[in-house]
Amino acid sequence: MKFKNIAAASLIPLNTLLLFLLIAGDRVVVPAWLQVFGRMHPLFLHFPIVLILLYVVFVLAVPKVYKVEKWYTTLAEVFLLSAAFTASLTALMGLFLSREPGYDVDALQLHKYTGVLTALVLFIMYQLHDWLQRYSNVLKVGVGIAALVVIYTGHLGADITHGDNFVTAPIIHQEVKQRAALEDAFVYADLVEPILQDKCMGCHNSNKSKGELAMDTKDLLLKGGKDGKLWDTTKPDMGLLMTRIHLPEEEKEHMPPAGKPQLTENEMTILYAWIKSGAEFDKKVTDLSPTDTLRILAGKVLKSSADEQYAFAPADEKEISKLNNNNRVITPLAIGSPALAVNFFNKPFYNKKALEELAPVKDKIVELNLDNMPVKDEDLKVISGFSNLRKLNLNFSDVTGSTLSELGKLQFLRSISLSGTAVKASQLTALANLPKLRAVYLWNTTAASGDVQLLESKNKNIVYQTGFTGDTVVLKLNPPVVENEEQVISKAEPLRLKHYVNGTTIRYTLDGTEPDSIHSPVYNSNVMLDNNVTVKAKAYKKGWISSDIIEQHFYKSSYEPDSAVLLTQPDKSRAASGAKTLIDLQKGSLNFGDGKWLGYRDKPVLATFYFPQTITAKNISFSMLENVDAYIFPPQQITVWASTDGKQWKTLGNITPKQPEQKDKDANRLISAECTFPPTALQYIKFEAKPVEALPAWHRGKGDKGWVFMDEVFVN
Repeated sequence: MKFKNIAAASLIPLNTLLLFLLIAGDRVVVPAWLQVFGRMHPLFLHFPIVLILLYVVFVLAVPKVYKVEKWYTTLAEVFLLSAAFTASLTALMGLFLSREPGYDVDALQLHKYTGVLTALVLFIMYQLHDWLQRYSNVLKVGVGIAALVVIYTGHLGADITHGDNFVTAPIIHQEVKQRAALEDAFVYADLVEPILQDKCMGCHNSNKSKGELAMDTKDLLLKGGKDGKLWDTTKPDMGLLMTRIHLPEEEKEHMPPAGKPQLTENEMTILYAWIKSGAEFDKKVTDLSPTDTLRILAGKVLKSSADEQYAFAPADEKEISKLNNNNRVITPLAIGSPALAVNFFNKPFYNKKALEELAPVKDKIVELNLDNMPVKDEDLKVISGFSNLRKLNLNFSDVTGSTLSELGKLQFLRSISLSGTAVKASQLTALANLPKLRAVYLWNTTAASGDVQLLESKNKNIVYQTGFTGDTVVLKLNPPVVENEEQVISKAEPLRLKHYVNGTTIRYTLDGTEPDSIHSPVYNSNVMLDNNVTVKAKAYKKGWISSDIIEQHFYKSSYEPDSAVLLTQPDKSRAASGAKTLIDLQKGSLNFGDGKWLGYRDKPVLATFYFPQTITAKNISFSMLENVDAYIFPPQQITVWASTDGKQWKTLGNITPKQPEQKDKDANRLISAECTFPPTALQYIKFEAKPVEALPAWHRGKGDKGWVFMDEVFVN
């Protein structure tokens, strides 16, 4: 009873203080110790909510017992007093907390008034408690008002803390923003902004701007917060935003705060690449280079309009397996997709029957590649039966264009490639009425530019790609294409190079030197890959400018370790699959955030491999990444040891990889380092790769430590 008397007596001064603070507003200075009291508001606010709702249940759920049972009435009164007391304390804490910066004044104002109103309603109800017991209808109205006020107050508070309509969102229909198709997407709006909305804007918005930072408009994002602007590309760490998200999660300034959903590797990479590229708000994804990190990640996040949704069921896997052979390969367009892509190979083995055999899956095929196949005009009738076809490649086929009208049945066709065929511009009118067609490729055809321009003027939705036709223009060849799918080989296999321009000569080297038009050998299909080798190739054709060099490194893996152990652990944000990463034969990409790289900075890479039987090795290759701008350098030294028992170790060699120079400041490439030694019998291998201790003076992070990124180690 003592507590009851103290709590009841305190209601008058507490509510008087509440009204005073509400009216006085900014004229009252809140000392630091009261700010600490105010920050306990989120902890205390649950007490009055629960107590009020318990009181509501006691009064409304069993009204007959409430009227006649003294113990029941007393318990209800205790709930009401406790609710009134804790509501007053919580409202006071909220008023003190509201004086701190970072909250939107307009959003906060209504929450303040409803919070104080909740405390006053409960105070009045308690003072009139005995009287209300005699008038049950009035009591029920009062209880209902109290419940509604506290729920609405909580709803306003949740909006400030978690965003608009946080409480009611599950029952209110909200239009979900659909992801744009890859072809239509903007880098900021469709890649960057969704990340900020999901992981940042709950605390940094116009209603609740912690650290005086709001992110929900472009202008507010550029303005930054009380600690300054969010990014600065002149700084090694790219500025405040990237620094905060890369801090250890236990650090106070780490963002998002511990306990909140954290950014994924891909999300951090997207933000970094966007800032590094200039943080443009209006750039389209398709304006980026195909090798650009943002473009690569966009391909993972966004779907192409060509594979958005398919209304048909997937094909039977046994049927696909039966139709696959060395000359015709059928694959799903993506994991889990019912759509199929069909590629034909080996020109001498193609015939019309090979197309007709696809009948069991013809309504599942969305991409058909007949590049350089002897496709005849009459074959187009078979192709027209592939009703869901989106993309058709007939480059350098025997099609003359006389039966293009057969393709008018392909209502979903988006692009058709007719480069290197005998098709005339006048025959292309047969395709003009296809509703989805957007691109027709006509390189190396007789289609006159004037006729094509006429077609474009009549068909605004279709782009006719003809290339350059000026007699005085000297064209530059595009690089050759490396068709080998695997970079890691276990046995000899042919090198497969290709160029799409007829009459092109491909010259290549296998020793890392640059190919030239005189001394370098001419590529043919008999070139074999049987060891670690760097292929460099260049295309030449009379009357054309020679192409840029294409470079591809192939790794030979003769012996696969039974197990690997990391003796030093990588940075926890770059841990990939642990030790397995070094022996799983899965190569990482140029995107250092793809989850396939082990990253070390503050300690060397130190690992051991075990082989179930004694092997005789003479070469060990280390596959690594070099991204100079991202501080990823080759190791300053690699040391390799061998053992037959795991106890006595013999040094096999020391490697000092070549370090990038200032001219390489934009380099982003896959590199390798090799340790070659006399044939040695071994069962264990140990190696250490030391990161660069201080980046060179010409680097923007001069003096900082470098990273080592490693994905595979090959033993031969």
